Amino acid sequence: MALDLTLTPIYRINGQEIASLPGLVTLMPPQNAVRGRERDRLIVYLLLTGTSTFSTTEYLKLAQDAANLFYKTNGSLTSALRTAADQVNKTLFDRNMTTNIQGQYAIGWLTLAVLRDEQCTLSMCGPMHAYWFGQKESRHIHEPLAAGKGLGANQIVNIHYAQTTLNAGDRLLFFGRAPSAWNSTLNDAAPSSMDAMRRRLMTLTSADLNAVLIQATDGLGAVTLIKATIEAKEEKRMGAPLGISPSLPQHEEIFSAPKTDSADSLQAHVIQASAYAIPLQHEESFPPEKKITVSPSHDFPASIPRAQIRAQLQPSESEPAGEKEESLVVEAGELPIVEKILEPVPVRVRKPLVQIETSVLTRQTAKALAGSIQFTRRSIKTISDKVRSFIPRLLPNADSTVSLNSPSTATMLFMAVLIPLAVVTIASVVYLRYGRSQQYDTYLFQANEMKAQALALTDPVEQRKAWENVISNVAIAESHRETSDTITLRQEAESKLDTLLGIARLKFNPAFSSNLGIDISRMAANESDLYMLNAATGEVLRASPGKSGHGFELDATFECKPGVYGEYTVGPLVDILTLPLVNIKGASLLGIDATGTLLYCAPGQAALPVPLPPPATSWERVTAFVLDGSNLYVLDSSARAVWVYTGIDGAFIDLPNFFFGGQTPEKQDVIDLVVSGDDLYMLHADGHLSTCSFSRLNSASTRCQDPSPYNNPFPAYRDTELFASAHFTQILFTALPDQSILLLDADSPSQGVFRFSPRTLGLEKQFRPKLGTSNSMPPGPIGAIAVGSNHVLYLAVKGQIYFATDMP
Repeated sequence: MALDLTLTPIYRINGQEIASLPGLVTLMPPQNAVRGRERDRLIVYLLLTGTSTFSTTEYLKLAQDAANLFYKTNGSLTSALRTAADQVNKTLFDRNMTTNIQGQYAIGWLTLAVLRDEQCTLSMCGPMHAYWFGQKESRHIHEPLAAGKGLGANQIVNIHYAQTTLNAGDRLLFFGRAPSAWNSTLNDAAPSSMDAMRRRLMTLTSADLNAVLIQATDGLGAVTLIKATIEAKEEKRMGAPLGISPSLPQHEEIFSAPKTDSADSLQAHVIQASAYAIPLQHEESFPPEKKITVSPSHDFPASIPRAQIRAQLQPSESEPAGEKEESLVVEAGELPIVEKILEPVPVRVRKPLVQIETSVLTRQTAKALAGSIQFTRRSIKTISDKVRSFIPRLLPNADSTVSLNSPSTATMLFMAVLIPLAVVTIASVVYLRYGRSQQYDTYLFQANEMKAQALALTDPVEQRKAWENVISNVAIAESHRETSDTITLRQEAESKLDTLLGIARLKFNPAFSSNLGIDISRMAANESDLYMLNAATGEVLRASPGKSGHGFELDATFECKPGVYGEYTVGPLVDILTLPLVNIKGASLLGIDATGTLLYCAPGQAALPVPLPPPATSWERVTAFVLDGSNLYVLDSSARAVWVYTGIDGAFIDLPNFFFGGQTPEKQDVIDLVVSGDDLYMLHADGHLSTCSFSRLNSASTRCQDPSPYNNPFPAYRDTELFASAHFTQILFTALPDQSILLLDADSPSQGVFRFSPRTLGLEKQFRPKLGTSNSMPPGPIGAIAVGSNHVLYLAVKGQIYFATDMP
């Protein structure tokens, strides 16, 4: 960790600068971090919007739980970031489900930044902004479509991943929304120091601010949080003294979770007028023993960008005189930020806070119910009296005495009711037929205009964005009415976009008539058979094409599972591969367990166990193996070793050779491998590849490159980081003669398989399911991948196997 990080908050509420920024957590890797997280420094920047009230402990715990879960999640970096975001989303979603009936909700905007050496990876949920300022250039990272509207609204988490390289002197700026006065600084940020940039941002505007500025410097990997010096002020806003201590610490070194206040000193985080709402229009002073409350507004939906602030002075009914608590709630149409009130006036409480809040809530609820019942009764009576006096006036001779029971009067009354209903019905039909048609025509016209623009563009990035806009407008038009015009235009736009991005769409069909009901961790296939490894039991299932020619059928007689075979005990299998048609054991499948015991399996035959001769250092835990020609390569990731067994007539009886010679890999996070001749490709838990070339000369050592960078030759990706958002979990070679490397992107919403050139690691193609109704594969993570010698691609999704026969 050669870079030190210095963080300083830019935080102001109602004109008052506050030192501590709620929702900002910085952590060094703890001692109990799982494998793959030992070198990751994490910054959590959480903003809460909505109408809910959060205590200091709740706000801090939400950010801290996400950070703790990040360091407990192994696998790729993007997988750990997604798990942390899922934790925040689940917590807020569960809370919103319980408080929604009270009109309270909370939406989280989250930025997670992970620094590993000089590589900074960002995970952004909600319309967050990140600016990177280098020595000679800057970059704005903001993708609201990919990042979604925030966390807590539903169970789906939208994340935008980005990567950048940090050097000494570089800066990062995170915020949710900035005032327009910042535009000049953000476009040309060249102050002499970090403090100068912070002062410039603070003095450009008097609006509320919520941001964090980060500086990278040469050092030993420390993380420092600077808190601004704030003098105590006697100024009061809305009747609540600011009460900020003049003795706030200047620096705080962050290496573990921040400590929380005791329960009796917790203050409420409530909705404040901030950079996300219209500021206060006037100031008033109120006696400190009064309580400021505001009723929530329902005039506008949350999506309309308006905010109104209304404060009412009410005496507190839940406490005796002299025992009042201060609280500020702002009525807003837009989602304002849940900010922190730092050290308000001490509250004198003689009974537990929970009892006070419960008493207030109960009394207010009962009062509201009683008032609503009385209002309903008065409304019904008023409407009834007005109807009785109004109906006779609709009839002729309104001044004379009219009987409502006469035939003519009844007819006129019927017409008076029927005619308005007929008018409303006709108006509704006209709108549904012609109004929706007008909306359809508008968006279809816009889509065609953008199509013409896309065809005229020459820059691939601009073409990509234009075709994406075409698809977006067609989708809105189809929400009103789907026609052959929209279908044709959408298919054309999707085809053009796939060509720009190097995507090939395959038609996947289910292999079985019903779900298998198991998790599949590995698969292997030849020209006729498909083998699936049960992740829970370590047993292998075999399937072959059905007699009807559609799908596959399971072989109930096939046995290839852990157990006792004579004098040998085979544990749960961890990996499988298919064998050549002709081999000394007469088997079609070879499996291996964690202790290095091979298991030869064939249809209609009993499984045959054969222990491999253990290496000189013994086994720690076998995780994968691969067969190349007559040589068997066995991965012992925990021991940072790849052992090579030379086969003699298909048997492996000699002691293995250490592949790396005198160069032992530094990392223990290899999860899969493939071999082609003397070239070894290793897939790591964070998704990157390392390559090694074996030397057959004693005088020359094996040469390794870690990492071996992926190459993306498609210019339409020039402004995006395609591989940063991928989660590669398995690697394999396609069949000869055109051998390519396939990498499985397990967690991508688009369910992708990437094909690379073995020599240059250049991206050749992405394989994804067809769009629309022709796609039978459900969304979800992919558990395993296999490719048969006949170029049939198999994917395991949610207990079902889907196969495509048209893989190019």
